[in-house]
Amino acid sequence: MRKFKSKKQKKRGTRTIGYGKVGQHRKTGQRAGRGKTTQLKKSMKSYYLKQMRLGFPDPDWILGKKGFNRPQDMNRIYHVNTINVKDLDLKLENLTQKNNATKSGNIYTINLDKLNIQKILGRGEINKKVNVSVKKASNRAIEKIEAAGGKVTLISKAG
Repeated sequence: MRKFKSKKQKKRGTRTIGYGKVGQHRKTGQRAGRGKTTQLKKSMKSYYLKQMRLGFPDPDWILGKKGFNRPQDMNRIYHVNTINVKDLDLKLENLTQKNNATKSGNIYTINLDKLNIQKILGRGEINKKVNVSVKKASNRAIEKIEAAGGKVTLISKAG
């Protein structure tokens, strides 16, 4: 067993604990921190300005904070679920079996708003006659559906 106190134990309660100036014996206490922190502009201003004159910091080397991140729930408000014409053509049989679409004769009727799809896009080909109700549709999608003998009905936001 130790018969005398350790130096650290003796110095407990003192301001500097035997390390001289306040702030010594720390990890990043006296320098500006690690990496490209904001403190670099203050404590290492001359170095920073010299590097700026030499053209070192490229535009990606930005000090401090810049801009802000939008909350995820705000980003989700503007998210639009889409489907292409070719995918709609492939999924029509499955949707009729699940009662999400109806078939009368050779014409399919589907409301994409009930499937949480806000927009139909014109990639691919469609061979079936489809009457589609959707909030938004691209011009190419409308052309292709009408060329196949179907119809696109745009749903207004109020109703």
